Amino acid sequence: MEMILFVLVMILLVLLFIVLFRQYKSPKIEEKSTQSFSDIMQLKSIGELSVFQVFSKEIVTKKDSAFNGIWKNLLGWSLSERQIALIFEFEITFLYDLRDKNFDILPLGDDAYKIIMPECRYKHSIIDMKFYDEKNAKFLPFLLPDSINSTGISFSESDKNKLIKEAKDEVKDLSLNLIQNLESKIHKSAKDTLEAIAKGFGAKRVEFEFKDNTQKLDVN
Repeated sequence: MEMILFVLVMILLVLLFIVLFRQYKSPKIEEKSTQSFSDIMQLKSIGELSVFQVFSKEIVTKKDSAFNGIWKNLLGWSLSERQIALIFEFEITFLYDLRDKNFDILPLGDDAYKIIMPECRYKHSIIDMKFYDEKNAKFLPFLLPDSINSTGISFSESDKNKLIKEAKDEVKDLSLNLIQNLESKIHKSAKDTLEAIAKGFGAKRVEFEFKDNTQKLDVN
């Protein structure tokens, strides 16, 4: 009988120890999880996160280019008639604004998080623009003053401004095509960057949800 009582007492002591241990450990786990979530929320303070950059050079010679139309109106001849190619050098920067209201971080438990990304933003800029005389195998000094322009082609400031505007529109169209083809690489770059930062803040696992709409793009 005494042996049975002893066993029962030991079982009760073990159960009591387990309960007390869990109560002691639980606040620490919860405190650690809360601290981890607080840390990972600092991702929002990054602001604009540049995740990908593309440098490209494009040559425009086709007769249906928008440039042939404006060129014909301005100067009375087209690029194709004079065998002149227009060469663009431009860059596109892909970025996410982590201060955007659509950016969110959801805790999934066990130091796992789901990061909901805002739509990707795209910035493009023309680095250089040249005209190449295919017939005479030389570049035309498009932006040089007419007084030292030895090509015989004259550009007024108004003409230059109109052509530069058309160049920007042409680059925008080219940018849209590149963006649609590079979506998977853009997402991978964003994932790699943010996952590394999140794990530095204590996250063990990170999921991502992207909401980019490549069918309806706005390029700045």
